[in-house]
Amino acid sequence: MILSGIIKKILEIVQNVLVPENTQIQKLLNMPTGTLRELLPKSPVYSKDIFVLFDYQNKIVRNLVKSIKYKNNTNLRKLLAKFLYEEILDISMEVALFEGRMPLLVPMPMSRLEKKKRGFNQCEELCQEIKKLGGENITVSYNTLKKIRETERQATLDRKQREQNVKNSMSVQCPTMGKIKTVIVLDDVFTTGATLAEARRALLSAGARRVIGVFIAH
Repeated sequence: MILSGIIKKILEIVQNVLVPENTQIQKLLNMPTGTLRELLPKSPVYSKDIFVLFDYQNKIVRNLVKSIKYKNNTNLRKLLAKFLYEEILDISMEVALFEGRMPLLVPMPMSRLEKKKRGFNQCEELCQEIKKLGGENITVSYNTLKKIRETERQATLDRKQREQNVKNSMSVQCPTMGKIKTVIVLDDVFTTGATLAEARRALLSAGARRVIGVFIAH
């Protein structure tokens, strides 16, 4: 376990050297966290149980998302995890106030083939960073929500095709799900909501009472 952690750290360092962020993103990483949070345009999404941090139409936001999604830069991942943690903690405290227990945080899953091609699931990586920040305040499960079949890339499809593409593509593997009242699903980009709807279907069918989506951008 220790050896695998060391190897992972070495690979991250090598990756960041071989695939450096562009100058603009590096400048953003050097900014104070609070300043950067205020600089990035807020998302226009205001919907029940859907929380989105930033506006994807902004070029800087798009670059940030693409970098975390395809390059998995350690420093950028930690930065975005801070923003997400603040949002998730606020949501969790409000949920705990009314329900008496903290919600469960789960990453949006990838299929085995998808994860093998990319080499990582950026949502899992973000959840790991959020857990480090939150400690006992955050409960994370990486195996509860599973993707059980391959799907086409959502970016190439229209709204109706997206819904059909992900329909019945996820399942829940948690025999005690009925004891969990609220689940927070973390994903990078909210577009039509089709993927979140499928995750919500699977979780509610397994016994969860409420499913909240948290995203970096829309």
